[in-house]
Amino acid sequence: MRRWLLALLTLLAACAGPSPNEVPLGYVAPAAFGRTLTLTQQITVVAMGESRSFEAVVAIDPERIDLAALAMGRRMIAVHLDAGGLREDRSPLVPEAVSGARILRDLQLAYWPREALAAALPAGWAVEEGAHSRDVLLNGATILHIEYSGEPRWRGRTTLEHRRFGYRLTIDSEEA
Repeated sequence: MRRWLLALLTLLAACAGPSPNEVPLGYVAPAAFGRTLTLTQQITVVAMGESRSFEAVVAIDPERIDLAALAMGRRMIAVHLDAGGLREDRSPLVPEAVSGARILRDLQLAYWPREALAAALPAGWAVEEGAHSRDVLLNGATILHIEYSGEPRWRGRTTLEHRRFGYRLTIDSEEA
């Protein structure tokens, strides 16, 4: 089991290190989501030819967001965002390069309303939407491409492809 956890964490670290290609999104206020919701998720990360999965639970209300990432039933990362800022609690097994904050940011890029995201991004960045997709662009070039199978968008399968970092998240969500 320990080898599997280390393989998952290494894969997450490969797509989680700092980079100048990072989408410069500050945290969007929980209230901007527009509703109270708890999701259970199965997240599959594909990067560097490897694929690994983990579970997550995300609770959103107008005051806060709580995210717990679990591997093999163990909590590896817990992230809490409220008016006081972001707090992250990590298992000692989690490499420094793995960022719960980045997981939260990707979820916000996927699920928060387009208007809230566009207002939080600096000049040169834009968010465009189709009926079942969203693109985050820098100077007209797609950095993130997101596709949705359900309506509302957090229901069912979401696929997030980060074209500059070369990773893909497949997120299967159910309301708890």
